Amino acid sequence: MIGIRADANRIIATGHVMRCITIAREIVKQGEPVTFFVADEESRELVELYASDNPRIETIVLGSNWQDMEKELPTLRRELEDRKITALLVDSYQVTIRYFEELKDICPIAYMDDLGKEPYPVDILINYSGYYEMLGYDELYRGISGHNAKQTKLLLGLSYAPLREQFYQEDPHEGLGKDKPAILIASGGADMYSMLFGVVKAFEEHEITDRAFIKVVAGSMVGDLDELESFSSKHRNVEILKNVDRMAELMRSCDLAVAAAGTMLTECAAVGLPVIFYQVADNQKFNVSFWQGTGGMSFAGDVTKEGDREETLQNICAQVKALLMDKEKLSAMKKALGGVTDGRGAVRIAKALLTKN
Repeated sequence: MIGIRADANRIIATGHVMRCITIAREIVKQGEPVTFFVADEESRELVELYASDNPRIETIVLGSNWQDMEKELPTLRRELEDRKITALLVDSYQVTIRYFEELKDICPIAYMDDLGKEPYPVDILINYSGYYEMLGYDELYRGISGHNAKQTKLLLGLSYAPLREQFYQEDPHEGLGKDKPAILIASGGADMYSMLFGVVKAFEEHEITDRAFIKVVAGSMVGDLDELESFSSKHRNVEILKNVDRMAELMRSCDLAVAAAGTMLTECAAVGLPVIFYQVADNQKFNVSFWQGTGGMSFAGDVTKEGDREETLQNICAQVKALLMDKEKLSAMKKALGGVTDGRGAVRIAKALLTKN
């Protein structure tokens, strides 16, 4: 059995758990059951919401503090041993070197890393970003080992991006005709800076809502859903979408996206959807330069900086209006995203975890 340790809540949003569920589904497809270990009930509810259709994925609540993972070590060690976990995937920014040192005698461990700030004693280090070369992993992990003193294996680059199967399957709905361009607006699971409502309000002020179909994806932890739905009721071109299952199909039906600089940018790249994006976390700073460099995405601003949210909203509107007027530029952006990633990273990560058994 493969174990996964990840959390989700209104502070850290849903990204860690969602990518791990994608990997878990692939592990199950390859013949092995999966157990999620989470800190609390909030995380359990999210895992079970998105994995409820798969009886070979179970969830165990550790009853710990997601911000102080070392204190859960006695409980987690016992669970790993009792359940005979043969490999553990960990996805959290709250880990420490001691955390892995205390676990690596039980089974091989893989770690999903975005930051490259220090080397961890793990068997597999995964960073599926386009900017991984900037972090110097080869030097950072020289001489580092995990279970049974085996050298850490590095899985790096967008070929390991764990996207859902729908993003690399052909879609029969692609290319549906429409009389106006469609714009997708998304912010991830939590939208802590209220960018969804901010963008649609700014679109109203700039008269963009009358020129395009606006499809707003509201994640499971969005706080101002009532305001969004009220706004939609007054604008026939604005649609609020919740619990979207066929996200790839939705993306393929759109001409442009406005999104936060998270995993969704990789999903958009996989289906060739141009994006105007904004930064919502400090660890996304490397994403900014990489995705802009592809030619298929454009940066609008960093909303984490005090006073910059309004400027970012104005930049988004200006860029959207310019692209709606320049179809050749939009087409060139779409073409530039071709070949950036095949989206099959979950398949590759699952094989690597199962090989460690």
